[in-house]
Amino acid sequence: MTVRLVPLFLLAAGLSAAATLTPAAAAGDWAYWRGPEGTGVSRETGLIDDWNPGYGDAEAKNLLWISETGGRATPAIFEGRAYLNTRTEADVRKTDELIDAQQMTVCWDMETGEELWRDEFPVAQTDIPSNRVGWASPTVDQETGNVFVHTVDGSLICYSPKGERLWEVQMYELLGHISGYGGRTTTPIVDEDRVIVSFIANADYAIGAPPPRQRFYAFDVRNGNVLWASTPGGPAEDTIYTNPVVAVIGGVRQLISGNADGGLWSIEARTGKPLWGFRMSKRGLNASPVVGPDGLVYISHGEDNIDTTEGGLGRVQCIDPTLGTGADGQGELASGDLTDNPKASVWRENGTKAGYTGLLLHDDILYVVTDVGKLHAYDAHSGERLWVFTLGTVGKGSPVWADGKIYVMEAAGRVWILEPSREGCEVLSEVVLQADTVVGPDETTASPAISDGRILLVARDRTYCIGAPEQAKVTVDIPALPMEADVEGPPATLRIVPALVSLKPGEKQEFEVRAYNEHGRFLRTVSDAELSVSKPFQGLLLDGLTLSVDGGPNLPADGTITATLGDLTSDAQVRFYPPLPWKYDFNDLSPDGRPSFPAWVGAAGKFQPVEKGDGVSLLMAGGEAAKGKPSFDVWVGQPTMTDYVVQADFMVEGRRRLASVGITNEKYSLISKANRLRLEIQSWQAHLRLQASTRFNMEPGEWYTMKLAVEQTAPTDADKDGSAIVKGKIWPRGEEEPADWTLTVEDPHPTSSGAAGIYAYRLADSYLDNFAVLPAE
Repeated sequence: MTVRLVPLFLLAAGLSAAATLTPAAAAGDWAYWRGPEGTGVSRETGLIDDWNPGYGDAEAKNLLWISETGGRATPAIFEGRAYLNTRTEADVRKTDELIDAQQMTVCWDMETGEELWRDEFPVAQTDIPSNRVGWASPTVDQETGNVFVHTVDGSLICYSPKGERLWEVQMYELLGHISGYGGRTTTPIVDEDRVIVSFIANADYAIGAPPPRQRFYAFDVRNGNVLWASTPGGPAEDTIYTNPVVAVIGGVRQLISGNADGGLWSIEARTGKPLWGFRMSKRGLNASPVVGPDGLVYISHGEDNIDTTEGGLGRVQCIDPTLGTGADGQGELASGDLTDNPKASVWRENGTKAGYTGLLLHDDILYVVTDVGKLHAYDAHSGERLWVFTLGTVGKGSPVWADGKIYVMEAAGRVWILEPSREGCEVLSEVVLQADTVVGPDETTASPAISDGRILLVARDRTYCIGAPEQAKVTVDIPALPMEADVEGPPATLRIVPALVSLKPGEKQEFEVRAYNEHGRFLRTVSDAELSVSKPFQGLLLDGLTLSVDGGPNLPADGTITATLGDLTSDAQVRFYPPLPWKYDFNDLSPDGRPSFPAWVGAAGKFQPVEKGDGVSLLMAGGEAAKGKPSFDVWVGQPTMTDYVVQADFMVEGRRRLASVGITNEKYSLISKANRLRLEIQSWQAHLRLQASTRFNMEPGEWYTMKLAVEQTAPTDADKDGSAIVKGKIWPRGEEEPADWTLTVEDPHPTSSGAAGIYAYRLADSYLDNFAVLPAE
């Protein structure tokens, strides 16, 4: 039997006070990318010292199985099954295979390497290339065995252990998830009843500051409902892939993570309330922190330091969030920005570029893999550098400590087994993995995962399971987190759940209000909280804890429900979607006013109303006026929409630089690329998988109407995916609509649903008018 490492909130309305943490006996699972304690440490023993993959005439040694499926992420292992999020085998460089290029989640039997199941699905609406697909690692909920995958195109998928999709949140369209540069995607973390994901978000919901910002979302592990959103830190400097760790410091259970603003931030694990932060870098953080048993927090980066150029780029940093008030981490937790507090910085080493990997802490030694492929060892308390070992040239895989050894992979295919001490490290094994797709070494960016005496190594082209053939399964004791503060005191934080609701006419939603004390401990479900409509729209009705919409407006709308208990409040956003058609002519907007688009996702800061043509239109500002990425998507409607038509009028202006503009239907986009004199249908910007385009000259200063429809065919026994017929047309506005579609293409691997959307690549000014979402014809 496997026991959850942290106790679940229990029963009643879903929660009760969490009990004091006690040690739990757990099988040798690797449910999170940094292992059972989130530290990169395994407590298993009897692990192998060396191995050989058996290339050429060499004899294989301690090699249990190989899979021809590789990837770039660390696998998750639970109860004898291994899970990986990666790309399919189709080669995007080959014309005849491009249409079949997708992403997938795969599950292996850890004993035999047999593939138990795989789920293949399209990559959509992202400029991330194929070799970066599958960046984030899967995470397993140890209570249910369910598996969570965060895809590069912004979906959070919950699988059963047998591969059934239990629920999915399309965060790109629902929450304004920004597709990360080069594939940077964070790994979900499960804590009690929550699965928490962070990403750069461009939507307004619960942001508390102008987007884009890095935001943490907590979802209910059972159904994917949004529990809360938290936005610590400042404006995003980069897309990032730092991953969080759960720790108890100063009696407070908290989630500690790097941030896109270049700082390290902590939030209450159960409420998302920001606690403390420490700013370090002028760019976003990618390395992941580690927390010691004494409450000290370690983090590194590889960019410019915010306060000095001495020593060069990068830093390794030790932080004390209790400001020295408790040697065991149970002193008084500080709050706010600790950057300039000298008691917060225990030690630092400038000039060590360590911006990629997670840090490793064991027996008071901190291990850090640098960007240039060196393994540094530090005294964890003094910061004294003990030794340096050269792994290779590029360090991207995080080290793992187990059985007195360090297992670590260098980017150019080297797999090291080292025996460390305070004086240095001895090489027990060095293996260079060979590539399958090119001549030479394979690429390795993942970290080792250890379970029941087996070590799983994922490289770009293959996955290797190594270990002693007769190794018995193990049971290890996982130490409890430090004691939390008592469950007592008055409420200090409220949370109304779910925190985001989408309704259609006739639907209802029941809310629940939860109260937490000053230490973030759950107190009770609040029956005496007052719920009110603080941002109303037509037909929005609240009866006690039940919300409904009577009639409602003709266009999508949003509102806010506020729970109040004394001086405490908590908000939930409500989005309403009436039946189609939805038609926007924007004539009710003032050219000198700030536009508001209820229930539109990602529209903040993208549009400005102007007088253009015969009425008010929307300027999608380009050139120097455009902030953030030059390309953007705005979403109108629910991600589950299907069977509709999108239509809009566009105009571009400029001479040598012209914008690209278009519309999206169920994750397929029809785009006029005025600079290139092309009209295209696409679904994956990095690879034109559908290959549908024609020459078209969108004359600057002239209005055109674009129309896009998608016809889905249901899956059959012979065609398990079904297909989608995507049809687009364009014509001069005011002229009769042509009977024929300008472009038509069939997708044998269709996306089955998606919100209506607007697309722009803002090289220069472009304008939108008469946007409509219509019933299918």
